[in-house]
Amino acid sequence: MPCQLPDCQFVEFVRKCHNFKTIGNGTSKKMAASSTKREKSKQNQREIFETIKFQTKEVIQSRKNINHIIDIQSNLESEESAVIKASVKALNKIFCHFTSNGSLSEVGPPLETEADKTVREWSRERYQEFQDHLFKLIAAEQISLQEQALLTLMHLLQAEGLHPLQKLPEGKEHMFPLDLLEKLMVHMLNLDKEAAAVITRFQEFMEYEDVLFHLLRVLGKILKAQTNVDEKFLKNLIHILEHVTLHNSPQKEEEKTKLFCSNKKHFKWNYGQAKKYFSTIWQQLLRHPLTPSLYKRVLVILPDKVLPHLEKPLLLTDFLMESYRIGGAVSILALHGVFLLMQNYNLEYPDFYTKLYALLEPGVLFVKYRARFFYLLDLFMTSTHIPEYIAAAFAKRLSRLALIAPANVVILLLHFVGNLMIRHRGLSRLMHHPEDQNDITDDPYVMNENDLTACKATDSSLWEIKTLQSHVLPEIANTAKFIERDLPKLEWDVKQDLETTLEDLLEKELKRKNPTDDIPINFEKPTKFACVKHEKLSVYFEL
Repeated sequence: MPCQLPDCQFVEFVRKCHNFKTIGNGTSKKMAASSTKREKSKQNQREIFETIKFQTKEVIQSRKNINHIIDIQSNLESEESAVIKASVKALNKIFCHFTSNGSLSEVGPPLETEADKTVREWSRERYQEFQDHLFKLIAAEQISLQEQALLTLMHLLQAEGLHPLQKLPEGKEHMFPLDLLEKLMVHMLNLDKEAAAVITRFQEFMEYEDVLFHLLRVLGKILKAQTNVDEKFLKNLIHILEHVTLHNSPQKEEEKTKLFCSNKKHFKWNYGQAKKYFSTIWQQLLRHPLTPSLYKRVLVILPDKVLPHLEKPLLLTDFLMESYRIGGAVSILALHGVFLLMQNYNLEYPDFYTKLYALLEPGVLFVKYRARFFYLLDLFMTSTHIPEYIAAAFAKRLSRLALIAPANVVILLLHFVGNLMIRHRGLSRLMHHPEDQNDITDDPYVMNENDLTACKATDSSLWEIKTLQSHVLPEIANTAKFIERDLPKLEWDVKQDLETTLEDLLEKELKRKNPTDDIPINFEKPTKFACVKHEKLSVYFEL
């Protein structure tokens, strides 16, 4: 029997169904309206694009239509990035055309009429307004707008370089547009937001020798005139300098000179002058206080990209010593710079190895820059002319650190000590010296003494390495046995040990030919592991 609703309930049911239908219809209408709105917006955009294209063509064809520039410039205030980009490209095309035909020249032709002069000056004003708007777009929220503004400004710079707007001095056939490049750099260096994207894009133009040469010229000028040098300014400047590559040799025939807005007749790379500009930049830059992160960035590029191209590299000594006092990764990077000054520029710094020795603390075994630290340490200790007492002190402290180091670092330290003994054969006496030392508490070595002459390393023995022969990991135990054999003629390659992880050691142990599956480790065989799923124990072992 069908279910019947009371009249009042039936009426309520019908009303709800009607409301539901009404709501559904309302939603459909809103979706349709939204779709229609989007279509209208796209249609409007297409119409704007067509208008911009038409107006651009008319302006280029005849100066009678020059007022169209105002209409196109008004689109730069649009909220739609696509419209802004289209307007920027159109104005770029117009003003590059005007630059090439002399319509933007500072001085008109000899027979210029008053009307033509008015148009030329008006065009120059619009050109300046366009540049100012591009500088604003350099700081836009959207990276695509930033890059478009940068590319356009560089196109304008190229046009001005090929067709100078200013009157050239007598006897000069070419003039690089330094003013425009300087304005661009000022805006890029003072960006409040992250400037990495636009600076990275600018690297394309730094490959051109004329751009790079004049860039160094204006950067020194900007630094000298800048009154407010804050962290963002220094960060952006260092980002640019990280990608500056100078060369002190003629380009090979297959490496054609790349020029942006010059030709070989008007521009020739002058390394001596570029070196002066480069040195000025760095001298002024390093006078300003740097944050620890900026210290690191500067010290990383100093050895290869900066020191070889400075007029007076030894002037960096004070900066490097100040950097050393910061501690951590900055200290080891600073010592790298000092080492290069000693090695290549005859700097006398007798405390170098004392400073380096002081960095060998337990904490260095656990920091993220450990690989770089030991890479540089190996570089510093390569010379066989290091006094034996210094080599002994380093060998002893590294051996002591090996007792508390993570397993993956122990092998690195053992190979490091072994290499020191190969370079300094006199250290072989540390293997069994002193013979009457039976208790480690009798060790004369003073771990906490940073004076290399007073730590008594030469009176001690390498009992720490003997102790590591009992390490739980067979690879470490076997490596430590080098102290009981004749030392090899070739050194161990410690670079292979720099990035070794605990997982690497474990994988190696599991792949051994003689697995120890039958060794009992419990009275009753367990049925499962009491550990979290996907833990290393579960991954590498099974019951």
